[in-house]
Amino acid sequence: MAPTTTASPGVFQIVPGRDDRGGHVFSVVLKRSYRIVPGASAERLDSDAAVRLIDEYYDQGDPEWSVVEHESELAPLKALTDVVVVGKAYAPGGRPIPRMGIEVQVGDRSKRLLVSGDRHCHFRGGGDPDFSDPEPFAEMDIRYDRAYGGRDEVSLPNVPFFYPRNFMGRGVVMRNVQEAVEGLPLPNIEDPEDLIMPERLFIGEPDRWHLQPIPQGFGWRQRTWYPRSALLGSYPAFLDPGIVTAEETMGLVPPDHVALAKQFRLRPLEEQFANGASIGLMFNSFRGDETVTLRGLTSDGELAFALPGETPAIGLDLGSGLKPLDVHVHTVSIRPDDMQVDLIWRGALAYAGYAALSTITKMHAEIV
Repeated sequence: MAPTTTASPGVFQIVPGRDDRGGHVFSVVLKRSYRIVPGASAERLDSDAAVRLIDEYYDQGDPEWSVVEHESELAPLKALTDVVVVGKAYAPGGRPIPRMGIEVQVGDRSKRLLVSGDRHCHFRGGGDPDFSDPEPFAEMDIRYDRAYGGRDEVSLPNVPFFYPRNFMGRGVVMRNVQEAVEGLPLPNIEDPEDLIMPERLFIGEPDRWHLQPIPQGFGWRQRTWYPRSALLGSYPAFLDPGIVTAEETMGLVPPDHVALAKQFRLRPLEEQFANGASIGLMFNSFRGDETVTLRGLTSDGELAFALPGETPAIGLDLGSGLKPLDVHVHTVSIRPDDMQVDLIWRGALAYAGYAALSTITKMHAEIV
């Protein structure tokens, strides 16, 4: 049975799914695109970008060697609102500099990052390594393969180590082994309050990985990385039951999640799993008219604008009449280089489950 649609202000998809209580739903995922207007509210574009059906990777890559640039937009439900910024850091006035701060502010919440030019390690025998000075840069992509993370398959040849929080980043090394340390690229993007330093570089033992920095960015965290992957019941290697990670302290994973997962008692949290924005840019309460200020992410230095403040009305008919849906904005995707922002709303209608599919005679959405 093919879904039917009517002409509507926006583009949308009807998708099936389950909520965090295991209930079955059909969701209407609605997307609208806007032009960013500095100092004013974003204005609707003449045409809306298509709903992204699959993840899109930087450099047209794949999960083997690239990180997500734009995540699939077909999640049927989200627990929170994701705000993502896909862009670059721009040195003031276009003059290359070794370091700069950048910031995303949404309403009264702000997230700041430190961006450094390319750096690498120098091996120093039995002592802490030397870090090279950062090379000046004029612009730099803010993406997670430039954040802390990566893999070390050299220090402990029999124990190849992949950083659970970010397999693709820079700076991960287990031991002070010349082949692993000399020339090791260091992260470009960091939390200014949680920097990697020479005395902190070596993880030492694999079970100490959770003491290292949390990778930072403004874009999408991948589904296979901790803590997001843990929301479907998996758990990373070298993490024993009872260890409280920083993510558990922040409430990003359930308490005792490793012990529960090992006992197959951690139920899938699909709504929470669908949220993939950077830590600090997921919102429990979101109106959709907030002021957004980007600092260091445009060539002008600062860009401030307001989100449009729209709440579309969505109805869904599964054969028993059009039912109004409770609608929430769940994704705000900002592309400052294009001066555009996409907003995605969702509304869900519960149904009885797989046994009831044969009774559904219609699948029709209307949007105002």
